[in-house]
Amino acid sequence: MSAYLIIEAHITDPQGFAAYACATPEVAARYGGQYLVMGGAQQSLEGEHAPARTVISHWPDRAAALAFWHSAEYAAIKPLRAGTGTFRVLLADGAQIQILPDTATEGKVP
Repeated sequence: MSAYLIIEAHITDPQGFAAYACATPEVAARYGGQYLVMGGAQQSLEGEHAPARTVISHWPDRAAALAFWHSAEYAAIKPLRAGTGTFRVLLADGAQIQILPDTATEGKVP
């Protein structure tokens, strides 16, 4: 099952953070990671949302995401972001897609 790293970053030192942001995608790709959302415009549609940079990366599975997160390569890069902001990181499993029968067609999938 695929997995996602969802990161909420409150950047206080954009120039300092830039070195980390440039180095991380290459290492993530070695572990099968692909960035889906990396900053860009955001709009809160409901509830409280503090200004932050959102990053979402897709991984083949939870094991690949954890292998990246605990790798020596990422450990060498992670100090580049120290002191550049505060970060919340969540690892989430992707949805298992299951086709449900349509009751309007008497349980038959068209």
